[in-house]
Amino acid sequence: MKTSIKTLIVIALAVITLTAALPTSLRATEKNTTMLYKIQSFRRIVIKGNVEVMLVQRPAIGISYADDNTGNVKVTQQGEVLRITGIDKEKCKLVIYVNDIYRIEADQNAVVKTEAKLSTKYLQIILKGNAFADIDTSSEGLYTEILDNSTLKLKGNTNHHTLVMGKAPNLTIDRFAATQTDVSRVGVTAEEIVALVPSSVQ
Repeated sequence: MKTSIKTLIVIALAVITLTAALPTSLRATEKNTTMLYKIQSFRRIVIKGNVEVMLVQRPAIGISYADDNTGNVKVTQQGEVLRITGIDKEKCKLVIYVNDIYRIEADQNAVVKTEAKLSTKYLQIILKGNAFADIDTSSEGLYTEILDNSTLKLKGNTNHHTLVMGKAPNLTIDRFAATQTDVSRVGVTAEEIVALVPSSVQ
């Protein structure tokens, strides 16, 4: 019982600290204005809506608007999960500074790109809806899901790549190398999977 109460107090303090440090919505007051928000350490990012995110790897984490941003987003954080949600029709363009990240999820019309090579031990990329991702990564293990009408452009290298495809996957391999690749797709035969995957990743 004592442990549960202590845990609840720690969680409550973390929520209060986050609420005080980070606005629930980021609003661009004028074009070409860059604003930087410090956030707690996170390792997983979930992006939804009309949002374009540029991921930049560096020791100090944070969020800033791109110079040409005109849109707004809602930002929430729960533990190691950072959620970015577009809240209007104008596309919101953000630069998110990451350190150690292991999972990127994009849904609806979200766009995710990397400025340079993203170096991680393990990385998961989950795309749904009409999401688009252009990722340059170097990892020991890479897991990717390309679902619905989403698109993935992949660069870099990994030792082991696990690829899960939906009914209409769109995968572009650009200077990407994997020592081993495992491919699966629901509702099709192994021969059909081989026909869909570029020879460079087989």
